[in-house]
Amino acid sequence: MYTKFFSIFSRRNSRVLALGTACVVSSFAIGIQSVGEVQPVTLIEAGSIQEQGDVDGSGSVDIQDVIDILEIAQGYEVATPAQLRADPNSDGQLTVADALSILETLSLR
Repeated sequence: MYTKFFSIFSRRNSRVLALGTACVVSSFAIGIQSVGEVQPVTLIEAGSIQEQGDVDGSGSVDIQDVIDILEIAQGYEVATPAQLRADPNSDGQLTVADALSILETLSLR
């Protein structure tokens, strides 16, 4: 009985246990962050000074932006991160409602 118990703690197993413990302790010592400590990157940090609604990156909001949003909303195109940063209502999705809001804004100009 005792020999079976002590065989679990053989020299090889104790080395693996020591190495695993050292890895865990060192990861906390060097400051690996847990999920709760990670802060999201804001749009300014990501380098975005893009005008809301300027999906094509032309520097102004126009009808081409509406067309691009509708193509993405219908699944003909996949939105790039730059296009998502230009989302008119900042909800992280380009939808038909975004295209309609741009059209409404353009009609008031």
